[in-house]
Amino acid sequence: MKETILLIEDDIDLSNIMRDFIGNEGYDVRQAYTGSEGLKMVQTCEPALVVLDIMLPEMDGIGVCKKIREEQQIPIIVISAKNSDYDKVLALGVGADDYMTKPFSQIELVARVKSHLRRVTQFIPRQHNSEVGEKSGEKRFGDLRICKESFEVKVKNKQIQLSPKEFQVLDFLSDHPLHVFTKEQIIDQVWGYSDFIDENTIAVYIGRIRDKLIKEGIDMIKTVWGVGYKWEG
Repeated sequence: MKETILLIEDDIDLSNIMRDFIGNEGYDVRQAYTGSEGLKMVQTCEPALVVLDIMLPEMDGIGVCKKIREEQQIPIIVISAKNSDYDKVLALGVGADDYMTKPFSQIELVARVKSHLRRVTQFIPRQHNSEVGEKSGEKRFGDLRICKESFEVKVKNKQIQLSPKEFQVLDFLSDHPLHVFTKEQIIDQVWGYSDFIDENTIAVYIGRIRDKLIKEGIDMIKTVWGVGYKWEG
């Protein structure tokens, strides 16, 4: 069964170009041209991934991304003509998994689509340094539980909402307790490519994950100044 990719882009010509490139890779591509239409199609066509423009009529991409994240954790690639760090941090801060600045290579877009879908479905090899439920694929660190199979993170049975990329960063770090990883190493292991991801992106993700966990009394991601990050579970 083909995976469905939803394009939410009001530039019809660009949308059609993306449709053709992504469709040529065997995906079922659907198109929406406004923010509100895109939200409806997220519910009806159940996409595996969304490519989302920031500047949209009726509802902008930031609003759409927020609404999607309230209910679903599917990968979201934001595309935008804005290239400032502020805009990138804003998009990632509301739950986007990736950010591409227009104009961009369609080949690169396809590569990112494949990478996000591949990493959502595959398992990252783990070191068995934590208590792991072999049947459930669950890691436990005190009150914190991380389940790879269901992409669930719970603290005292309360589910913590993470985007796919946030989960993958958390999962990767928690697989290697006390090991210090540089930002470049995290990019390589979680994204699988580095040419179009800058190190500030990692800082944004780490900050978001920390904020969500600290609210529940969990503080296990530590900064090693001048080097990177480690998990103290």
